[in-house]
Amino acid sequence: MTTYAPGQDSAAATTATGSLTRSADAVRSASKRAYLHHVDLIRATTFSLVIFVHCLTQTTDEFTSLPVNTTSLLLHFTRNTFFALTGFVLMYQNYEKTDFRATEFWRRRIKLVIFPYIIWSAVYWLVQKVWAQGRIAEVVSNPVHSLGEFAGLVGWGLSGFQMYFLFVMLQVYLLFPLVLFLVRATARHHGLLLAAALGVQVAITAAITYWQPPAPISDYWWHHYATFVPYQFFILYGAVAAVHRDAIARWLEGKGWWLFGALLVTGTIAAGTYLTGVWFRGQPVHDNDSAFYPYLLPFLVVAIACLYAAAAHWATHWRDFTPRFARAVSYASNRSFSVFLAHVLVLFFILKPQSGGQAWILETFGQPWGTIVAYVGTIGGSLLLVEILRRLPGSSYLTGRPRLPLPGRTS
Repeated sequence: MTTYAPGQDSAAATTATGSLTRSADAVRSASKRAYLHHVDLIRATTFSLVIFVHCLTQTTDEFTSLPVNTTSLLLHFTRNTFFALTGFVLMYQNYEKTDFRATEFWRRRIKLVIFPYIIWSAVYWLVQKVWAQGRIAEVVSNPVHSLGEFAGLVGWGLSGFQMYFLFVMLQVYLLFPLVLFLVRATARHHGLLLAAALGVQVAITAAITYWQPPAPISDYWWHHYATFVPYQFFILYGAVAAVHRDAIARWLEGKGWWLFGALLVTGTIAAGTYLTGVWFRGQPVHDNDSAFYPYLLPFLVVAIACLYAAAAHWATHWRDFTPRFARAVSYASNRSFSVFLAHVLVLFFILKPQSGGQAWILETFGQPWGTIVAYVGTIGGSLLLVEILRRLPGSSYLTGRPRLPLPGRTS
């Protein structure tokens, strides 16, 4: 990495002060890592697909529909992409930092998640579990019990069905200094590190899928999805990829068809195994633990690699020729976390009006148009809500992103 060494002569105090200021600015500028535009495309694509899955499952009968559950099974790769991308970005930003300090890292990073997590957990609890269920009088009359209920939900990321992700992210941030130490300590043996993590991942997914925990721990066992444990391999997968990103970019060149073929093969194995289990072994159509099936692992690894390769190819070869798309990607990536926070609330109100015993939007448009309209409305409504929230005081607490200037004003 290029460094800056000031060579000005400090003959006068004022000149020295100006030189030191310019030098410090130069050091900060030079120490910044190059911006990775393909990360923006990965982030925007992943969040868009997650919102689609949520709209699909909320507008269909996910408990009995085989096509819906097969689609959801394959789109579980988005969940793991989140954690691989987090490991990638954090390692890219910090691997070569000689002055990395855990306390400073925690101070900067955790506040961007913990305040939105608590605020939005309260929003979802009040809207979906209090107001929508007609429990306002109950909550007001017994505030101590109500606060205990809310604390229990926050303790496992259960206020909104997407809030567990932020709960896991907090754990990842807390553990990242250990991950950084591990990746640095095994610098010459990253292949072995990933192999060991993959072995642990297979054991974890097998335990989740096939092991019946004893009664004393069964009440806690089902919260496994809200811990970092089932995602440890993908965090390291992204972290190691960040260290070897240049070699990976060279290796990926010209292998698009090979990757596509691997995606088809592993996807067929995953979907085929699931369908065989339903048709011939009495496996339930819907399983809350489907994201952790061991036979899904090869597809998850390949799907993440394919998305990374496609995004990197666009950023390297096509981004300069698609300026409008590039601006849209940048815009979507910048607001993706905020939209993720808000989209379940928007979807809730889209589906709230009822007609004929179901959501008005489904009664009116039918399927598949009801799902499509709900998806487009959720994306549009979430972006509109985020644009408002991003311009309010305390935007970083509400959205995890800095406040934007009001129209007609500069920042």
